[in-house]
Amino acid sequence: MRSLRARGFTLIELVVVIVILGILAATAAPKFMDLQRDARISKLNGLKAAIRSAENMTRSKAVIAGLERYPATENDTVYYVCLNDAATVKCNSANGVSVSYGYPAALDKEKETGILRALDIDAVPKENADRKQHDWQYKYYKWGSGVVQVLIGPSDMELPEYYDENQVGSASKGCYIVYDNPYMQGDKLMRMAQIVDTGC
Repeated sequence: MRSLRARGFTLIELVVVIVILGILAATAAPKFMDLQRDARISKLNGLKAAIRSAENMTRSKAVIAGLERYPATENDTVYYVCLNDAATVKCNSANGVSVSYGYPAALDKEKETGILRALDIDAVPKENADRKQHDWQYKYYKWGSGVVQVLIGPSDMELPEYYDENQVGSASKGCYIVYDNPYMQGDKLMRMAQIVDTGC
């Protein structure tokens, strides 16, 4: 009878396996390096979809209530719609979403009552000391023309002071969504909800 002896790997076999594993690691590692960036961008895409949904719901209620023709700036009367009640129910800053031409507003004097209230997200101002305990942070910026924008981003990333489309890559670099208060330019309604992912 032949005896069966346990046989191990030779040195050459071990070296070949180590080389193959090294090649696989070298090609797969860069894909895993970008996972955190991809996760942040996916989070921003989800927030942008939520913004579109909130805009549609708010706009529908505003049209039914007859509020789609009114702007919202510091000098205007601010109108509100109730997202949790019928469109005919009168709302105010305590229980409604401020609207500008029927879309959720972004007003630095009515900070939480516009787009942030319509989104109903866990967000705190950038300046809050405990902002990293929350999902999102936000910052308002008012341009000289009266246009107000709100930057909304993950709480673990820094927000710039403002967004300027001509300075993407420098002053506006970051990982956030910029949302402009809807306003008229000539006879065209201007709106923006744009992802900036240059710093994700």
